[in-house]
Amino acid sequence: MAVVVVLRRMIFGMLCICFQLQAQSSLQGYTFGPGDTLKITVYQEPDLSVTAEVSQQGFIDLPLLGSVKLAGMTQQQSKQYLEERLRDGYLVAPSVSITVDKYRPFFIYGEVRSPGSFAYQPDITVEQALALAGGLLDRASRKEWNIQRGQDKKTFPAVADTILLPGDVLKIEKSFF
Repeated sequence: MAVVVVLRRMIFGMLCICFQLQAQSSLQGYTFGPGDTLKITVYQEPDLSVTAEVSQQGFIDLPLLGSVKLAGMTQQQSKQYLEERLRDGYLVAPSVSITVDKYRPFFIYGEVRSPGSFAYQPDITVEQALALAGGLLDRASRKEWNIQRGQDKKTFPAVADTILLPGDVLKIEKSFF
């Protein structure tokens, strides 16, 4: 019986490490989504540079191009897409730079003192996020924490040092003991 418990803990620990590594590498391939504020600059074209929030439909309004959908694209994909669009009748050799000015929030609900949305901070852990939410309630589970991530709403278990990403939804379950 003790061997089974030890094996379960080891497997759970390995799963958590895998999801942490996925979270760390995910920011490098981070896809833009509603709520992200992007700073878009076009080299030597200050009139074409903007700072704008991605709308709920996934669009940003840009000079000359109008409404452009960037949700679901990475920084590199967006850069190439905008350069192609600007090259098509507007500029000879556009050079676009895109940075995230402000990430979309993450959310916490369940057995915490102050559930809600919180401003994303790079490399924020579940433990730090729980502190932002005022801590756990008395009836909160100390182990049953789940994160819902991405457009496909993939759910996986979390531990205190799991890294959160923008748009994540952290649910803290109720303990029955």
